[in-house]
Amino acid sequence: MDQLFRSSEEQAEPVQAVVKGDFPSWLQGSFVRLGPGKFELGKTGDFMMNHWFDGYAILYKFDIKNGKVTFSKRFLQSDAYKRAVCVGRPVFTEYGTRSYPDPCKNIFSRMMSSLIPDVTDNNVIGLYTMEDSMYVASETSILIRVDPKDLKTHEKTDLGKFVGLNIASSHVVKDEKGTSYCLGSSILSGIKHHIVKIPQSPSGKANDAWKKAKVLANIPSPYKVNYNYYHSFGMSPNYFVLIEQPMLVNAMKLISLPLKGKALKECMEWHPEEESRFVVIEKGSGKIVPVKYKSSAPFFLFHHINTYEEDGHLIVDIIAYDSPELLDKLYLEQLRSNEFHYSDLGGGRRFILPLPKDGETINEMKANTNLVTLKGTKATALKVGDAVTLTCEIISEPGYDLPTMNNSYYGKKYKYFYAVGLFNVGGYQNSIVKVNTLTGEVTTWKEGPYTFAGEVQFIPRTSGSTQVEEDDGILLSCITDIRREEPDYLLILNAKDLTEIARAEVSVQVPIAIHGIFI
Repeated sequence: MDQLFRSSEEQAEPVQAVVKGDFPSWLQGSFVRLGPGKFELGKTGDFMMNHWFDGYAILYKFDIKNGKVTFSKRFLQSDAYKRAVCVGRPVFTEYGTRSYPDPCKNIFSRMMSSLIPDVTDNNVIGLYTMEDSMYVASETSILIRVDPKDLKTHEKTDLGKFVGLNIASSHVVKDEKGTSYCLGSSILSGIKHHIVKIPQSPSGKANDAWKKAKVLANIPSPYKVNYNYYHSFGMSPNYFVLIEQPMLVNAMKLISLPLKGKALKECMEWHPEEESRFVVIEKGSGKIVPVKYKSSAPFFLFHHINTYEEDGHLIVDIIAYDSPELLDKLYLEQLRSNEFHYSDLGGGRRFILPLPKDGETINEMKANTNLVTLKGTKATALKVGDAVTLTCEIISEPGYDLPTMNNSYYGKKYKYFYAVGLFNVGGYQNSIVKVNTLTGEVTTWKEGPYTFAGEVQFIPRTSGSTQVEEDDGILLSCITDIRREEPDYLLILNAKDLTEIARAEVSVQVPIAIHGIFI
């Protein structure tokens, strides 16, 4: 599996793919992906980054037009990347790799950097569109605009300047009105979480949209110097959901990392003695629903699948793990030694939160009685003391992550989501999965032990007849084959049964990425 985590090379000039099968005539656009792409530094590559998340960001895309496909890839020209290549060492702190002094800076600049540390702009995790622009993000306040036409890097946007965020989720969600929302935190003047609203701009320009961004909700941290780690959040038509999981980040340690020569991972602590808490915020008013929801057992998560409302309940579906063990298994030395073994498999879990009726307080809720009245679910909610304790329903057998779904059903009652086993060690390793949330049935696609599928993208069918079923569409995924003599490729599957429709093979490496978008 070591070939899966080797450094990549740029391919700025598009290469023609060999198409096998018939691409749908209505499928026209670019499938853009983002992930770690460069792990070695120095002229001889003698310095290696420690963690998979530390790799310098590379973007790649498959352009699809009239049944023909081309492939290209470029490194994100972040300051972190350019200075690391120049110096031969990282000069910004990354998740698992410490920063080193930048010899290009004078003594005064170095001193100021130790007092007010620079934040890495190695935006390796998420990408999304905002009006006329595409942005790449990590879990800082810095966004970088990238042109999807040629993958060239453009200007930065600092959410700290617009709405005072020091940290921001890699995921942005959009409602049916076209309004976007992000979750972020401020840590310099008391730790608070914020829901930020970015309305559509009449001009259609992203810069104008950011200028109208405003904080909709403020959620104070329950800790003085810590904040709960998050990667995504949930949104239904009327509510947001922030899960405060017991993975805590020490803000004071975070600020002092460069000075002490430590990596980001060293200021994160797992506290399994604490439960995971669900903070529910009214979308219209930004007010926090005055009910304490907590889980009966702690869990760790990256991704929300979907959140929707039904008969006075809020259904929150997530991919959850019992612990953050996965983070410690993604160090490159282990991965390249084929030592990726762990027991804590991530999978779909459903929590159901009974919403207070008009004017109802938690004191008026029945104690020690299951407050979930929906039929056909094993999820429970019991009022115990001053809180409602939630026990989840396991949606299916675990072993997958990076969920996606038909976006037309986002925030609504739905039936299916899709995910990948990736290099997971469970029964879904190397697989793409389709999960039926009503029955727990899992359908899989798998070619063999040497091929690894990246996050899938659901594209609804737009030709021939009106879409009438939730899974009426196709799936796109990028497949990396660790056998050097075999091509990597773009895969198209029928979203109904995961049968192959077509593929587009290329003679250059398609790196394992994290997230993607179809434009």
